[in-house]
Amino acid sequence: MRRACVLMLGWLSVATAGAQTDWTAYRQYSAEAGQLRFDATRPEALGTLVVWPEQQQAHHWLAMAPWWQQRGWNLVLLLPDAQQHQFDPTNEQPSDARQQWLAQLASRLSELPNDNPNATQLVLTQGSATLWYQQLVETGQLPPPAGLVVVDATPSQPEQQRMLAVSLSRSNWPVLDLFSKQNNTSTINQAQRQHSATRQAADYTAEQLADPSRPERHIAAWLVRRGWMPLPPGAPDYLKGKHAHETGISRPADPGPER
Repeated sequence: MRRACVLMLGWLSVATAGAQTDWTAYRQYSAEAGQLRFDATRPEALGTLVVWPEQQQAHHWLAMAPWWQQRGWNLVLLLPDAQQHQFDPTNEQPSDARQQWLAQLASRLSELPNDNPNATQLVLTQGSATLWYQQLVETGQLPPPAGLVVVDATPSQPEQQRMLAVSLSRSNWPVLDLFSKQNNTSTINQAQRQHSATRQAADYTAEQLADPSRPERHIAAWLVRRGWMPLPPGAPDYLKGKHAHETGISRPADPGPER
């Protein structure tokens, strides 16, 4: 997926994406692209994180922006789309309206600016956005990401739970699966989300967020483990993969090369 990075500025309270946020008030807002883009504070970014939020879930993506910018990453926040709840991704006979919407969505995502093709390109999907993003990549409408961060992707419908589990298990890119709390939905089909014969070079890690308001800590530690973010001198414990009072839902036996 073309490079995009979402870092959010000046947001002190929790909101549902798009519900209480006036995106047009931000100078970083692009109406044509339907996004907020926050560039790294260094001349060449280390990478770009594209965030596709859930319209009906609490988010802290705006508050994350300065943290990522200061560490050399771009952050692009996509305007959530209410239509992703109007269509059923498990429907094997999709309507023309759904097909048209997906085509428009793929076009919008593929046109995100890519000013440094050599930088790491990551995608973060929240909630229902995960199924739609996986579908766009699996059907070839979007190129695969370098890595995918999934946040609270816990469909209530069993069909969607199974579809997501199969889709994640087939992904041949690294996946960080984050949950704000552990419940029955969080662990449904988790074995299949994690493991598949097709998952060889990639790895899968599931973690419960120690502090749901600070997801960047888990993400940054994952980036360090994968070699996508340098470990600074005197790095805090969370960048070394240590989270106080945290219980990981699962971790792979072989988390991949420590670079």
